[in-house]
Amino acid sequence: MNAQEAILKIKALFEDNAAPVKEDEANNPKVEETKVEMAEYSLMDGTKVEISALEIGGLVTIEGQPAPAGDHELMDGTEITLDENGKITEIETKVVEASPEVDTEVEAGADYKDKKMQEMAEQFEAKIAELIDAKNVSDAKVLDLENKVKQGFAQVAELIEALSNTPSEDPIKKPNSFNEFVNTKGIKEQRLEKYRNAILNK
Repeated sequence: MNAQEAILKIKALFEDNAAPVKEDEANNPKVEETKVEMAEYSLMDGTKVEISALEIGGLVTIEGQPAPAGDHELMDGTEITLDENGKITEIETKVVEASPEVDTEVEAGADYKDKKMQEMAEQFEAKIAELIDAKNVSDAKVLDLENKVKQGFAQVAELIEALSNTPSEDPIKKPNSFNEFVNTKGIKEQRLEKYRNAILNK
């Protein structure tokens, strides 16, 4: 057996052990299924549903079965319309209105703020009025003091004028020292004369 024959026998051996290909698999190749992730939502009545996508064309199921056709409302207020196959054909999102209680609280807060601002404005105006009154009183005191000073100067001027118009008294005569000396000498001589006469008459 030559080399060519040996190669053919080996090839035939591997061909016999090869797994046969099924005709069905060859004609119908297997298609991998794409798994769709479902998100869980709750309806207003508490029913749990699974939605592939919250958009038109999304699939809605309940426990693996298509949800019944019609309008359904989710817990967040979103309304969806389904066809017979459980597919979304229409979506309507409701705008959640502010709660009246919240509005009342906001309004009350605004009223309180306005009231507080008004009180502060009134206090400020009262303080300004008080300062103005104090200034007026101070100005009145200064004016009164100025008037008193003016009156005092006027009275001093009148006094000076009155003193300047009063006639002066006669000048005081200076004592005549010579006359006093003469008079004193005469008195002494008279006394001596009296003593002399008294002695002679004894």
